[in-house]
Amino acid sequence: MNAYLKLYGWLWEVFGQSKFSLREFNSVFPSPQAKKVIHDLVRDGFLERIERGEYAVKEPQDFVSEIVKENLGKEDVLKKAKRKYAYCCNDAVTIWTDGYYFTGFTRGFKPVHLEVLEKDLDYWRDFLKENDAEYVREGENKTLFGLTYVLHPVQRIKVAEKEGTPVTPLKKTIQFCKENELTYQPALEYLDDKHHLGLFDEYRHITPEVVP
Repeated sequence: MNAYLKLYGWLWEVFGQSKFSLREFNSVFPSPQAKKVIHDLVRDGFLERIERGEYAVKEPQDFVSEIVKENLGKEDVLKKAKRKYAYCCNDAVTIWTDGYYFTGFTRGFKPVHLEVLEKDLDYWRDFLKENDAEYVREGENKTLFGLTYVLHPVQRIKVAEKEGTPVTPLKKTIQFCKENELTYQPALEYLDDKHHLGLFDEYRHITPEVVP
């Protein structure tokens, strides 16, 4: 467990919702670098600066909510990326269906599927780590939680644009849906109706048997 996280627990135990000063902090928690520790605790979200020289411990519920909020905000980091990518799999389905169909997530795991070039894999790992974003390579054995980038390395990327968003082409997205038809049947029906793809024509022309 992170040392500051342990200290946060003790800060809440000692001060609770009461404000405290640097001097009060140092009288309870002897430290040769009290100012730096306080600065770090404020930076990391454990404390709030109420006014000059006075601090308060972030309430546990607020602190936990901030962790989740910060993690969910990591979707914006892609705006800073300098390598080619395309939303794929579940995310491509959501994009091509105009947000009509979305699946593949749980209450505690919000994957963002990206196709990236195999040769750029190290760049993406470094980039996401630098931006404190969770990531995993497709198929990697790892505990998954929160907003996590799932990297799908490929030799070549074909990128389409849907309202300015880089995404795998519609044809590839439809193929993905077909390979997982039990899950993505509603998405296929939506795409078929919107783009007049004729995906279900062979079924529509079957005359139902009349039972005497």
